[in-house]
Amino acid sequence: RRLRIGLAAYRGRGGREAMVLFHDAEGGRRLLDELGRGRLSASGSGPARAAPGVRGLPSRVIPVEVAHVAAVGIDLVLAALAFGASQVAVLATGRVAPDYVAALESQYGFAQAIVTALGYRGAHFSVLCEADAVSLERVLHASAPADEVARAATFAVSAEKRRTIESAVEHLSVQRQQGGSAAPQHIALPPGAPFGSLLVDKVRCTLCMSCVGACPEAALLDSLDNPQLRFIERHCVQCGLCVKTCPERAIALEPRYTLGEGSRASRVLNESEPCNCVSCGKPFASALMVESMVGKLTGHPQFSGKSERRLRMCPDCRVIDMFSDAEERSIFDVPDAE
Repeated sequence: RRLRIGLAAYRGRGGREAMVLFHDAEGGRRLLDELGRGRLSASGSGPARAAPGVRGLPSRVIPVEVAHVAAVGIDLVLAALAFGASQVAVLATGRVAPDYVAALESQYGFAQAIVTALGYRGAHFSVLCEADAVSLERVLHASAPADEVARAATFAVSAEKRRTIESAVEHLSVQRQQGGSAAPQHIALPPGAPFGSLLVDKVRCTLCMSCVGACPEAALLDSLDNPQLRFIERHCVQCGLCVKTCPERAIALEPRYTLGEGSRASRVLNESEPCNCVSCGKPFASALMVESMVGKLTGHPQFSGKSERRLRMCPDCRVIDMFSDAEERSIFDVPDAE
């Protein structure tokens, strides 16, 4: 709400090319206070001294204080861009752990890939690791503004991060299309992105549904009517559990961002005819899985000769057949070892 109202007020007074600068209440506030008062401490630790040549904060920089800069995720920076900002920067002083900085830079890399693919020129997101006000002032004044939207968005940021991202990207896409640029349907992203699809090798996949049981976000689904592996891209977070769980090594991740309704609709990744039990006739598995099982178990003593027929039976009929066969060898037929 602060971002939306603040940027609307800035643009309403004729301001353009705004840079939203997120900072914390400790080191970040101190550096910005020194710049605002025109008094700098070159070492960052000694007393502030008068600095006649100091230009202070650029007029287009809008500081926003947060409890911790690591909380400024991809949802907020994309929302700020949709609300009318030209750039979003996060001030990570020496108090911020290196792992947090690396995580922020990775997220903003994904956000920049999306924005660039939509046709917006320039560097829109950055993490500033400046330890003193002198270097911070230099970096801020040297930063070149990037493309911004012609009309700011008015949507409310949702508690669900993915919904906020979708609202922001949709607005950025619509604004670019109104400017004459065609929006891509899919945007390729670097490995590790939390958005994407799955590639399934239909020759190797047996529709065992191990991946469905492993998926923590219900992105992978089976079907009650037919042997099908279905997928909802919007739910996928590219965690890779399906890849590690698949016994056939038939799944690969495809990092990307899909615009529009395509990511919300369920689509079939693989399907097969059902295999009906040769004894009772009811469907019990996919034809792909049964044929794979037959190929792997043919020749096993338990399923050799006429017993190979059991591989095409449902579990119930398979047990019945084993106990009703008079010629079935039992453990009691094996003589004791001398």
